[in-house]
Amino acid sequence: MGRGSMAREDEPPGFDEFDARLRRLREARAEPSPKGEKARSGPSWGGGLQAGIELLGGLAGGLLLGWALDAWLATSPVFLVVGFVLGAAAGMLNAWRWMKRFEQRMRDEPDRGA
Repeated sequence: MGRGSMAREDEPPGFDEFDARLRRLREARAEPSPKGEKARSGPSWGGGLQAGIELLGGLAGGLLLGWALDAWLATSPVFLVVGFVLGAAAGMLNAWRWMKRFEQRMRDEPDRGA
């Protein structure tokens, strides 16, 4: 066995084989599931996680701005408390808006429900 024949065996498959596999997977995915069963695509953790991120983002932003203003103006933690309250309110508002959009999306796509 020469070195050239060994290199050919170790080569990855060609693009034609990849295209054929990809086509088979897409066709299998497009086929309806047997017995009319719906694919399990109910609500995921993504919506709740995003709402939590919105809440924490607003809170962290308010705290950071309040802390920076207190450090810049050399005041007691007045702006830190104000930043906390405003950041928490902004975070809750953003989370509420996200959940309303998420709820509307679930209503528009009834097949995604549990």
